[in-house]
Amino acid sequence: MSDIGMRVLDFFYPNLCDCCKVKIPYGAWVCDKCREELAKLECPPHAWEQSQHADTPFPWDGFLALYAYRDAAKRGILSLKQGHKGFLNAAADTLAERIAAEYNTAEIDCITFVPVTVLRRSLQGYSHCELLADALGKRLSVRVEKHLLTERNGKIRQHQLSAEERKQYTDRFSHTGKNLAGKTILLCDDIVTTGTTLAECTRLLKECGAKRVYTAVCCASIRTEKTEPTT
Repeated sequence: MSDIGMRVLDFFYPNLCDCCKVKIPYGAWVCDKCREELAKLECPPHAWEQSQHADTPFPWDGFLALYAYRDAAKRGILSLKQGHKGFLNAAADTLAERIAAEYNTAEIDCITFVPVTVLRRSLQGYSHCELLADALGKRLSVRVEKHLLTERNGKIRQHQLSAEERKQYTDRFSHTGKNLAGKTILLCDDIVTTGTTLAECTRLLKECGAKRVYTAVCCASIRTEKTEPTT
């Protein structure tokens, strides 16, 4: 596109940072200021798991969370849920690097994601977790499997539930019965709070025969002594 064309496009359809809504150049995902803020929010390996003080070990074989769910990262996730994809692409770039460093990607047979109901996907027009899986698959050159897990329709949204209620609500998920014997799966999600959804999806994949399930999420609600996660 010519320089004049780019100027016209930029005038009528400016490219905005998902995390703060300032104008940024085309080809950029987030602004420099938010990129610096996101770098400060990066989670050390297993920081979220250690913050949970779980009575029993989580069922997955590896866990990665990219950012703590606050500030620029929280704004980016909320923007993603509204249909904007700049933050997702920025996060996918960094998360793919972390995955390649932490896991042996040559052993990963496919990537899948925490599902959403047919109704919710129809209303939104997309699944943000599926978009994340596609972005990671492209960057890691790993096949994405989109029909391993399902979620049945319900009237309750998970953010409305307490931690204990979330544990009881995981029966809304099921697997499609595909044979995963001996497979290594990378399971991704946009955000983890209590881990009950991610744990149930891991369990279902292993019920289908998966040998290993690695997990990777964009953001994690880190518990502290003073505050409890509310989303």
